[in-house]
Amino acid sequence: MSSELQHENHLIQLRAKLNERKIKLWEVPYMQVEGDEQRHSNGVEMLRLAVQFGAELGIATELCLRTLTALQRNALDKLQSKDEFQRTGLATVRVRAPTQTGSNREFDLKVQVTETGGQLCELIGQRLSLDARKIKLVCSGKIINGVRTLQEQKVSNGATVMALVMACSEEEAKRECSTYDRVHKIRSDAEMLINENDSSNFLSIEDQSGNAIFLPKNEKQALLMGLTLYEKGKAAMKADSCEEALLLLLEADHDFRNCNSQLLNVVDNYALLNLDIVWCYLRLKNLNQLPDAEERLKVCELKFQQSYGKNMARVAAIRGEQSNEKILLVRLHLLKAVLYFHQNKRDDARTMFRVVETELLKLRIDDDCLSRLMECGYGMKECRIALRACSNDVEAAIEFIHSQRETRRVNERRSERERQLYRTIGHDASEGGDTLRLKLELVDQLMEMGYPEELAALALKRSANDINGALNELERNGEALQAELLRTVLVDEELQAKLEALGFGGQVAQVALKLMANDYDRATNYLLTNVQNGRYSEGLQRAIDVLERQGGSSSSSSRKGSVSEGTDQQPAAAASDQQPSTSKRTTSTSSDTSADEAKRQERKRKKEMLDLLFKSFSQDIRTTADAHLDLPLDEEMNLLEQYKKLLGME
Repeated sequence: MSSELQHENHLIQLRAKLNERKIKLWEVPYMQVEGDEQRHSNGVEMLRLAVQFGAELGIATELCLRTLTALQRNALDKLQSKDEFQRTGLATVRVRAPTQTGSNREFDLKVQVTETGGQLCELIGQRLSLDARKIKLVCSGKIINGVRTLQEQKVSNGATVMALVMACSEEEAKRECSTYDRVHKIRSDAEMLINENDSSNFLSIEDQSGNAIFLPKNEKQALLMGLTLYEKGKAAMKADSCEEALLLLLEADHDFRNCNSQLLNVVDNYALLNLDIVWCYLRLKNLNQLPDAEERLKVCELKFQQSYGKNMARVAAIRGEQSNEKILLVRLHLLKAVLYFHQNKRDDARTMFRVVETELLKLRIDDDCLSRLMECGYGMKECRIALRACSNDVEAAIEFIHSQRETRRVNERRSERERQLYRTIGHDASEGGDTLRLKLELVDQLMEMGYPEELAALALKRSANDINGALNELERNGEALQAELLRTVLVDEELQAKLEALGFGGQVAQVALKLMANDYDRATNYLLTNVQNGRYSEGLQRAIDVLERQGGSSSSSSRKGSVSEGTDQQPAAAASDQQPSTSKRTTSTSSDTSADEAKRQERKRKKEMLDLLFKSFSQDIRTTADAHLDLPLDEEMNLLEQYKKLLGME
């Protein structure tokens, strides 16, 4: 047990005793006032109080006296700072700078509340001998903005500010100076990836069953940013970089709060984020952020109930009594118990710690079972999750693993098919949420009747998932559906080249690939059926005519994406119609070619950069769906034992 935690235990108990008996250590008889209002501690009365409280609480008299004296000095400092603030506007803030060694550097600073967060950073940087630009400040669960005033951010006299820095060894000091830069770069990189990929390819959003979720673009970007920063924060937690983790988690919290969607009320991501933020407070020994920690745990508990049902009833109904989601309740209950302890609600703390102890025993993994399962070739995380779900039954755990894998495969295939189909037909389900979501089972029914998948989807899109209306569209407006498909599908140039190598013209190859949504085999069969002796069928000719009207002639086939939203594209040479000289037109064409080449090179360079960035991010954020349920629980067990000793529960 750390001496810091033991000291905190004595402070909590003595502070409660003083409040209970309405004893004010800054007043007579515990203070003596002499001459010109000079105050001195009354040693006799303080010793008498130490003897009394020490006997009641089981604290050695000398230790009790030192703690009471510290409380008295702290009370006097608060009175003086309050008086100074009222007279001069100069606020005293308490700064706590956690270190990786587990201790805290604490000191008071004087600052005008009209000064900015950046100016407070400067003062703290001077005190810690650090570059102020590399320090991030947290107060009441929010990162202090460097530009806005402290007053605007509700940082006033008596506030406690957490200064996130690293430990002071030479090697760690080098790391310390890059903490802020890393967090800032992570956000910038995430924004670039999300924006460049239109929020779709980089990180998809799925529900607990693995089904794709479609949201309005702006909200999806905010949610993706929150999820991405959250995953990076969890990676930092695993690497024991709690300072960086907390910064990333609070940044993610800011993005989550910008989401207006009701989605946050039914998914567990935001609940888990709040849980992890409080866990970081505990790891950094900064539970003096109690008001924020308490509020976050309330949010977490409420959202767990919304997602999982009260007492995990909804999850138990789906996955059985031994659902792995119970592991989340262990950490929640442990943090609640720790909060009760620091609020001096010792009976509530004991009750909650007993609950945690029972839960930990139920979730304990048998080492022999774990070894046997891993010998079968399964990974550590997968084994732990399976054994917890199956109460250490190895055979049942194997079935559980295969069942989970198959469920993920089915859901991933379905989600990818759905996203691909939406891209093919140009369907945007985001603006209307699930109300505009096409029902794939209805698409399958229409395909069984002989209709191509893409046309079936377009018909359902037009009929708002009414299968009878879709059949009517397919029978009466087949040509209009084909014209829409010609407009939305972008031709795969490699497949087009393969068809041309078979002897088909570029234009008909384009039409076939559009109509068959870049399915090479289907496109080939379509052309063999509709091109006889160099003559086109009536249906193919109509499709060619439609494509030409849309500006998609074969001359533009080399420009990927040249047919866009049904608008005509003006050929490059047409822009030079006002130039009388042929030589000038040639120069213009040469210039355009050079510009096109420059653009292609820029796109290639950007793609290479994004690929590297994506690979870097993927190492951290590409986790399995149940990764958050794989907790070793060693830290939880150690904390439980520490607090049990403090509460005399052994």
